[in-house]
Amino acid sequence: MDYSILKEIIALAEAYQQQTNAQRWQKEQFVSWIINEANKTQPKPQSMIPSQDGLISMFLGIAYKYAQFYAKRVFRNTEIYSLDDFAVLVSLFPDKEFKKIDVLRMCIQEKSSGNEVLKRLLRDGMLQERDNPADARSKLLSLTDKGRTQFGLIQNGIQKMSGHIVGDLSIEEKNQLLQVLMKLHHYHHPYFEENNEDVLKQLLN
Repeated sequence: MDYSILKEIIALAEAYQQQTNAQRWQKEQFVSWIINEANKTQPKPQSMIPSQDGLISMFLGIAYKYAQFYAKRVFRNTEIYSLDDFAVLVSLFPDKEFKKIDVLRMCIQEKSSGNEVLKRLLRDGMLQERDNPADARSKLLSLTDKGRTQFGLIQNGIQKMSGHIVGDLSIEEKNQLLQVLMKLHHYHHPYFEENNEDVLKQLLN
């Protein structure tokens, strides 16, 4: 298990206590302090506080880990292994049919790891494939009766999990969050689709 995010949070909590001499743990004050520190234009050298962009990235990662944590409980007693499996089933439910590469694109899965997911679902009998009459080089994927049955077993749990993940956000906050996440999706999706290593190297190195 990757504990890097947990270590970052512990480091932030220690810095918070040192700077504020806080005697009682109050999460609202802690979050407010993190935001204020990240917004400072000239952070201290060797600061333990990530930048505002770093904090956003960190908490997006944390949110996904929470989703994985809950999903494990929803998938228990089924043959669905992960959120990646679930994404594939959703993309094909109930009677859709797509090429493998199109399924991976819809699920935002890279080819190498995504193909392993598809192989497992095919091996476990939840997917089936047939020759593509429009392109002899490709196969078409669809759900089997077993795949639809397994998907049906988790629909109620996924619905409850979705409501729990958004916590106690108000309707207005949910709308704002959805708009921000959709904006991020539209920004990142072209980079994922193009998958140009030269472009990514310039962006990330």
